[in-house]
Amino acid sequence: MVSEQLTMEEKLALLRDDYTESLGARIAEIEDAVGAFGEATPGADRLEKIRDIIAFAHKLAGSGATFGFPNITTVSRAMENACKAVLDGGDDNGLAQSLSEMCQALHAAAAEPGDAIEDESLEIKQASQRKTYDPGRKRVIFVSESSDSESEKMRLEMEHFGYDVRIIDHPDKLDAELNKGPVDALVSGIVFGGDTERAIETLTRLQDSKESIAPLMVCTVVDTIHSRLGAVRAGAQAYLVKPVDVADLIDALDTITQRTEAEPFRVLIIDDDVSLARHSELVLQGAGMQTQVATDPMEVLTALDEFSPELILLDLYMPECHGQEIAAVIRQDEEYAGVPIVFLSGEADKDKQLLAMELGGDDFLTKPIRASHLISSVRIRASRFRELRSFMVRDSMTGLFNHTTTKQLLDTEIARAHRATEKLSLASLDIDRFKNVNDTHGHGVGDRVIKSLARLLRQRLRGADVIGRMGGEEFAAILPETGIEEAQGVFDEIRKDFSKIVFHGDEDKEFSVTISIGLAEFPAHATATDLSDAADKALYAAKHAGRNKVVLADIS
Repeated sequence: MVSEQLTMEEKLALLRDDYTESLGARIAEIEDAVGAFGEATPGADRLEKIRDIIAFAHKLAGSGATFGFPNITTVSRAMENACKAVLDGGDDNGLAQSLSEMCQALHAAAAEPGDAIEDESLEIKQASQRKTYDPGRKRVIFVSESSDSESEKMRLEMEHFGYDVRIIDHPDKLDAELNKGPVDALVSGIVFGGDTERAIETLTRLQDSKESIAPLMVCTVVDTIHSRLGAVRAGAQAYLVKPVDVADLIDALDTITQRTEAEPFRVLIIDDDVSLARHSELVLQGAGMQTQVATDPMEVLTALDEFSPELILLDLYMPECHGQEIAAVIRQDEEYAGVPIVFLSGEADKDKQLLAMELGGDDFLTKPIRASHLISSVRIRASRFRELRSFMVRDSMTGLFNHTTTKQLLDTEIARAHRATEKLSLASLDIDRFKNVNDTHGHGVGDRVIKSLARLLRQRLRGADVIGRMGGEEFAAILPETGIEEAQGVFDEIRKDFSKIVFHGDEDKEFSVTISIGLAEFPAHATATDLSDAADKALYAAKHAGRNKVVLADIS
């Protein structure tokens, strides 16, 4: 196993060295098969020897260029095609001599490696680049508005959701401030003291010169094609027309300041060629994905159950079975029927590629493949699968986990906490007097209140925490590796900040809402049912004590 302390370049170099050392044995396999073909009598036995040559040549054709031996791929492909022509009814006269000459060409090609690893490492880095940040640092937002009062109002609303907001009231100040440190977004009304033209000019210049890495959001009363076009040319990623509800404002900010994927994609690689499987694994791991390799296709069902992949990267030609047969087996299992299957094979015949996809595949990539293309193809397919799956496991309004999924994840997290002998906290939350909000301001406004609380929870809790909407105005949050006292501090801050958020009802009437929270801890409450009941009882106690409180469950 290659040490995780090595760099990507070092891991790829080691893998290439291993492949180079194995080339002699791989070519010897082909030579033996060619010799057996030359000695075979015409008929079924001779055709079987040709199929053996095709299998060996196919593997070399797919792996050669991948490890920096492009001529290996060229010669192996020619050998494979010559044999296939005979299987398709061609004459095999002279084939043995031609194959023998190709074997000599393979030896020569093995002594002429290219320089692919350095470029490949760079491709992996470029394809997987994501903004890095200090998890403890608040997201910094610059606000440039047409009036001090409006800027201050936006600042207060955004700070409730954990943003560090700074007011910029002149183009020159903007230019200078952007050079001081990392900025996560710029919210601009396009006007600095009425100087709209200069504002757009400044924003466009910064975008063109790449001095600013901050996404731009325009928030203005102007809604014309000319203003929107000017905003796009200045690099705007969002355009909101005033008056803007705080929920819409924060939703747009959350989108443009998203800095990392919530969790890495999980990719199962099924390929009997250990070198190629390991190479694909390194490439995808370099892009931040989680991988598992199965070199025996007969172990695929076990691998599926253990790993629960979001995408399967599958070789087409393997011993004992073909990739399309494995794809058909996978599709028989309802749980994995929707998981995307991407064939990665040296097969260049379009008809055979389409046949494989008809039997269960979603895409077909041809070996050798550039690292950046592999990363992009896998990421696109896995992302779409995750998005579609989210419709089944998440609440459509808030994007949080739904009631059923949250309960299932609670069982999973308790089992994990038990194995690791760790604490776990569960929070039950409820919006106070929510019926009054709906009755007074309407269900549309009530929905905005619910979405605002969901957004605040996502921002304040960790990526490893599980947040669910249990129904109506009720929520739950699972905090792994967290004691109840630590959870109390976190949720008390959330409670305070949510109470400061100003919502707008009918006729722009302003109002605020509070929440009550009950907390319980594992292992004081050892089962999912006991933990849930304890958190609910603590929530009811918070309600009866006057609401807008965090109450800890009784452990007696």
